[in-house]
Amino acid sequence: MADHDTSVCSYAQIERRTKPKPPAHEVELLLNDLRGVPHGTPSLLELLAIRDTGWRLVVAYCRISNDRHRRDGHGVKDQAGHCARIAAQHRMIVVHRYVDNDKSASKVGVRRPEFEAMLDALTCGTTTAGFPIDGVVCVSDDRLYRDVHTYQQFLDCFTAHPARVYADGLGSYDLYSEEAARRGLLGAAAARAESKKQQQRAMLNHRARAERGEPVAVRRPFGWNADLLTLHPGESEVVRRGVQSLLGGKTLTAVTQEFVASGCTSTLGNPWQRQTVKQILRNPRICGYRKLNGALVLGNDGNPVIGQWEPIVSPEEWRLVAESLERKRHPGGWHRNGALRGGGTTYLLTGLVRCGRPLDGGRQCGASMHGRPTRVSYEYCCRTALDGGCGRVSRQGPAVDDLITQYALTVLDRQSMLDAWSAIPWPDTHRLEIAKHHKAALQEQWYAGEISDGEYFSQLARQETEIKRLVNEQQTWMIRHRPGAHQNADARSRWDGLSMTAKRETLYGLLESVIILPGTKGSHRFEPSTVIPVRRTTPKTSAG
Repeated sequence: MADHDTSVCSYAQIERRTKPKPPAHEVELLLNDLRGVPHGTPSLLELLAIRDTGWRLVVAYCRISNDRHRRDGHGVKDQAGHCARIAAQHRMIVVHRYVDNDKSASKVGVRRPEFEAMLDALTCGTTTAGFPIDGVVCVSDDRLYRDVHTYQQFLDCFTAHPARVYADGLGSYDLYSEEAARRGLLGAAAARAESKKQQQRAMLNHRARAERGEPVAVRRPFGWNADLLTLHPGESEVVRRGVQSLLGGKTLTAVTQEFVASGCTSTLGNPWQRQTVKQILRNPRICGYRKLNGALVLGNDGNPVIGQWEPIVSPEEWRLVAESLERKRHPGGWHRNGALRGGGTTYLLTGLVRCGRPLDGGRQCGASMHGRPTRVSYEYCCRTALDGGCGRVSRQGPAVDDLITQYALTVLDRQSMLDAWSAIPWPDTHRLEIAKHHKAALQEQWYAGEISDGEYFSQLARQETEIKRLVNEQQTWMIRHRPGAHQNADARSRWDGLSMTAKRETLYGLLESVIILPGTKGSHRFEPSTVIPVRRTTPKTSAG
């Protein structure tokens, strides 16, 4: 494979030259440059003087749902320019920009960190730099919210201080009036309904195209030309040899090294990793089949639909490869939500520790580090280059675990987060849940057109008043029944009695990651300063 003719892979190189995409770290630098105080903004004292002449100091919010085609951040950059023009038209000055790139506002479970930061600033009344917030500017209100719940969140934070103004490409609005609230709710409900329709139409169209055997891809798949139908001579041969090598008994690592030796890169121009090669070889596309939602697309006769593209290997070869890779999958692991998969794990910080070794361009390696046994104990190691890491950083496992455990317990004690272990539950929790359920049911009835606008807003006000009253009662109860300081101190002694699952879930709820920096070259002593815990910006609830 080392002598493979690299000229056959020149197509991918030509494609990358004609459609260049900046590296991920350059896009992140652009986004960081867009976020925060815009360049050229006057000082706080100068802005306050300008504010006294009738100008308003506002924050801008920019968001794009999908930046996967160009991946260059141009969408939010364009929005930032539009926001500046809109602000100038309404005698406003943008003092802070909040930018969420490639973040959907309608998909469930998608967090928008910048949007949440903006809500916090609106509630507080000032930006992190100390600028007062007189309003919000955006190119369109659907950049802010796409459902009623998010709209209500935004409205509550926006109206936390008086006399603010909102402006978008259609004009400026007073969000304090009842008519504005009604219009906003109707708009949010309509946007939510339209999002649902679009998703349903997209799913049906995707299914229909799959059943017709048409290729569906957002980018050129490795092994095929840009038409998605005909085989790329060099790349398809690399895939075919990879299948034969795997069936011949070679390991996935050896096959990945063959991909590297071929001289080809992925269609995105990235170096090969084991996971990327595994995805290609497990993809039924290489034999002419297609999977949708994890299952092969079948025709009316119950047999797999044959795609219109040229296959690289036979269906039997693909099945053997897929079964082989499936058997070699590790049953354990760490879910992103903090839950353990399978029976358990040996190491406390698996899934949290990441390599902090500096790379070219000022980036960090950032690869997830895994635990492995040593002659004496165990250690956390960066993954190899074929697994997406650098393979250059490792650290004593017990020392890291002890340091992070002590850090976590100190923070938990300080925040009184361990009170939940011994706190007496509020006896009226069920009443609050029922009130929230009634509010949700009321909204569903309104969405479905079963009740009028007047009846909806009248009942909504009563439900929200009841929920607020119950929440106040709950907070009063928690203050009165909070455990004493001796109970928090006793929590440290209980830590050792917790299961590995409970410890990991506690740490995962507190920490975003633990960065391991390279130590002093030639030294084998543990250096606590090279272990950096990264706190979560918002508390994460455990999976249990």
